[in-house]
Amino acid sequence: MAQFTIEMLSDQCGVSIPNLRTWQRYGLLKPARDGNGRRFYDYSHLMRTQMIVKWLERGIPLTEIAKLVKGEHATLNSQWALYQESLLSALEKPTSDKLRALLRRLGRELPAGLMVDNIIAPLRLWLQQGQNATQNTRRVRFDTLVLEYITWVLQTMRKRPAASLVIIPLNMNDPLAVWLEALRSSSEGFRIEVLCEAVQHPELKMFVAEHYMLYSDLPLTPLQEVQLQQWQSEGMPLFFAGRAFQSLSTFPSTLYNDALEDVG
Repeated sequence: MAQFTIEMLSDQCGVSIPNLRTWQRYGLLKPARDGNGRRFYDYSHLMRTQMIVKWLERGIPLTEIAKLVKGEHATLNSQWALYQESLLSALEKPTSDKLRALLRRLGRELPAGLMVDNIIAPLRLWLQQGQNATQNTRRVRFDTLVLEYITWVLQTMRKRPAASLVIIPLNMNDPLAVWLEALRSSSEGFRIEVLCEAVQHPELKMFVAEHYMLYSDLPLTPLQEVQLQQWQSEGMPLFFAGRAFQSLSTFPSTLYNDALEDVG
């Protein structure tokens, strides 16, 4: 039977090591031990991890998933709205400590993509409604603390040997969006570097990296499309993110997933 380290299980499932360790503390994953007492994981743990992710995608919290695993009665209602309300409540506090703690707790419990899509993104949409001083202050404060959290996650990830990824925004309407893509990619185990401003025509060879993510939430210019085709013809290890690449006819829709498989 194949045996995995926690790093291998993380790579196989696209779930961060902090997520897996948190799920262990909830009793959802119990590693086996070999004759020397070393912990290992096998195919059953891989299947259990995939099952946990599916439950989390439905918004079921870890406490209820733990009951399901034990065969106990569990409440299967989605908790995404409650997570959002908890962050909003913490945002109203005069200090930021509670919001910081909530972001870190949710980050330990949830895969980054679920956290971005079901908690952070909906909250940001709501905070962008209205232009009064109070709402603007909430919005800027929330974005600032989310950015602080993301930079903390990326710094933590750099301590682990892994493939390097440089994220380069070509065109950027929303400055935080590229950082949210970095948070999402952190679940794949990359050591990530992010450019904080858009560079319309970057020189990729200036970076020593194993992979590059090009981000754009605005349409590419004709010159950028030509440059992209050239990079692809040269076999550059590219990932893509942002609305511009969702409709670009020259963009191969399977390239991102293929690249992730290569990393694994």
